[in-house]
Amino acid sequence: MSVIGILLPFIILVFIIALVFLTVFFGKKYTGSKLTKLLLGTYFIILVVAVIVYYCLPKSTIDSAESPNMTFEQIHQAIEQETFENVEAIKEKERWNIPFDQAQLNIQYLDNINMYTIFDRKENDDQTIEIIYYVANTQFNGYDFYDEIPTPTISIQGNTLIANPAMDHEVKLHSFHNDFVISQFRGGGITDEFDERINDDKPLNYDFLIIRVPKSLELTGSEFVNFLGEQ
Repeated sequence: MSVIGILLPFIILVFIIALVFLTVFFGKKYTGSKLTKLLLGTYFIILVVAVIVYYCLPKSTIDSAESPNMTFEQIHQAIEQETFENVEAIKEKERWNIPFDQAQLNIQYLDNINMYTIFDRKENDDQTIEIIYYVANTQFNGYDFYDEIPTPTISIQGNTLIANPAMDHEVKLHSFHNDFVISQFRGGGITDEFDERINDDKPLNYDFLIIRVPKSLELTGSEFVNFLGEQ
């Protein structure tokens, strides 16, 4: 908060107190129409100050712009149609290129991670396994927490691919709400944020792995191997 924002309430309070004292002081000297003019003038000044204060209030931090977040079905449709790289709500977070010159790759441990994993065969045998970590739906109430998302740990031990999910990471968001007296005219009240709560149909921070393997590499250790274009 700026210095002006901190001092503004105290300045307004001092101004109102001074205005009241001046009104009482001069009220003793004037009577009749002069007193009426004084009271009307004081009321007018208070109205002007109220308008100035109203427009100095910070705007709500709730972003009413439409979120690019997608539903679970839309995300999987983009993966199946191989258009996910061109979708705004899906972003690449990390990429690994791991040299691998063996004929078989054991992927049994991938069945134990809580992450959607899909394979893609390259058109050649370049002896390199390419693993790409994607995250979808990283926006909430106008805040994009993409940079806050940790990445999993990927490695190959022997002929076994190991993927350990990232540690749980908590992000706390704080937002300013207009009081009801203001929000009923200007919006930005706390009820507006309740309207922007998490949509269960659009899962936040939905992540998945795309694993590109050499053309002739044999995958072992799992009965559930999904390939792009074969769903």
